[in-house]
Amino acid sequence: MINVEQILARVDLAELVERHGVQLAKSGKELVGLCPFHSERSPSFNVVPAKGFVHCFGCGAHYDAIGFVMAMDDVDFITACHQLGGHDMGAAAKRAVQSAPRRLDRPRDELWIPICPVPDDAPRWIPGVKGTVWNLKRGRWWEGLAPTRADAYRDPDGALLGYVLRVDMPDGKITPAVTWCIGPRGEARWCLQPFPDPRPLFGLDALAAKPDAPVLMVEGEKCATVGAGALPMYAVTTWMGGSHGVKHADFSPLEGRDVVLWPDALDGVGAMLGYIDGSGLLHEGVAQLAYAAGVRSLRVIDTNGMPKGWDIADAVADGWTAKQIALWAKSRVKAVEMAETRRVMA
Repeated sequence: MINVEQILARVDLAELVERHGVQLAKSGKELVGLCPFHSERSPSFNVVPAKGFVHCFGCGAHYDAIGFVMAMDDVDFITACHQLGGHDMGAAAKRAVQSAPRRLDRPRDELWIPICPVPDDAPRWIPGVKGTVWNLKRGRWWEGLAPTRADAYRDPDGALLGYVLRVDMPDGKITPAVTWCIGPRGEARWCLQPFPDPRPLFGLDALAAKPDAPVLMVEGEKCATVGAGALPMYAVTTWMGGSHGVKHADFSPLEGRDVVLWPDALDGVGAMLGYIDGSGLLHEGVAQLAYAAGVRSLRVIDTNGMPKGWDIADAVADGWTAKQIALWAKSRVKAVEMAETRRVMA
């Protein structure tokens, strides 16, 4: 009998992660490092020992200690529990499990080069339809992947650049970015590979098609899609990767545009307006980067008083009409002056 609660209660999550080659640094009450599940240059992988989980804001990986071992060591649930001392396997058996070779289809961390735009003959991702993607970090195929969403990123002319998928898992969701890549032997396939920096905004084709329209900036592809349907007078866009992805985005298409920011209630304000963490480190938000890109004007919708995480998609789901959304937003909007963003940055 394996006592899962006992395993999770006694494991040192930070030590476990570092033992798997992830260097961690303190960030408030959490620890951050480079994600072991996708390639990145800035840390988006958070370890939260107090809550017993790890989470990557770049690729969406989310695991407790057992799930982390399963993913990193490519083992099943029972073996992962054994490796964490779930019950006494005996010293010889433990050594055998820990030293067993991992069967990989290809070496990990091979260099795969994203192709943007995606060739016309590459298969497209369709929600609910199973597909196959190459997992670079694990060196194997992810077969039978059936995303519930497949949000296509396109260039201003409408050419496909890649996707952000939503995959519902038993313990939550992940939102990996997939790009069409060329491998070291010349083969091409979809890979769990981030877009090259700087990453494109979502809906560049809509921005180009509405050159004189104000721009509504929301957080998340679902929110942008719903917002575009509810408020067609706007060109609606977002960036990929959530709050940790802001610094990777290319905001230059906003040059000369009038931009309105709609942050998720409570937890999305920092991503939009920037914030300073407990150690005094500045995290620039959309506001600072949009000003640097040369926006003509910048306003923000005050979402205070709404439930945590509430956004325009929730408003539509709650039955708000387009007119109600527009009038509510108009009553809550205010200008963001450059002086305000400087105070945030001070």
